[in-house]
Amino acid sequence: MDGNYVNAATAASENLTFSSGDHFVLRSDFKKKLSSGGPGRDSVRLQSNKQYSTSVTMTSTGNNCDSAATNNAGCGVKFSDSRSYGPSLNSNGGGWFAMERTSSFIKVWFWSRSATNVPSDVKNGATSVNTDNWGTPSAYFPSTSCPIGSKFGPHHIIINYYVNNNPSAFTNAYFDFQWLKIYQ
Repeated sequence: MDGNYVNAATAASENLTFSSGDHFVLRSDFKKKLSSGGPGRDSVRLQSNKQYSTSVTMTSTGNNCDSAATNNAGCGVKFSDSRSYGPSLNSNGGGWFAMERTSSFIKVWFWSRSATNVPSDVKNGATSVNTDNWGTPSAYFPSTSCPIGSKFGPHHIIINYYVNNNPSAFTNAYFDFQWLKIYQ
């Protein structure tokens, strides 16, 4: 059973999306009982109108991978900072995720709100950023055996949330964004 992505009016009426102050919340339905033959759980999918080939994307709310070693099956990333997800992320007040994509590499960073090494341009949501000052990324995918410029086309920013089984366990699971910034 797949998720049932709903329109903006339905998402608002079911409280799947809402804003409060300077926060935007995105969640999945966690109340309805579903039948196995039904359309799936009501969820929200946000997609940018614009596509990006090179950019730095940051949201206010690892290991390296060798695709040749995994027979080009893809690369999972596990952040070494346990504050990057779940109850620990929530209890520390969230954090910042950033991704930089160029024709030469893709890099991903995470900083917890309680971290002392958060670059000032990240913490303050500056109008411009310098990723050279951000330290070692949690994930780094160089364009060595996989030429990013020719293997990856322009991408949309997509944010979605979907829960299939045991939805009541996800009552307090949701995305809460203070901001999302795109630098080109």
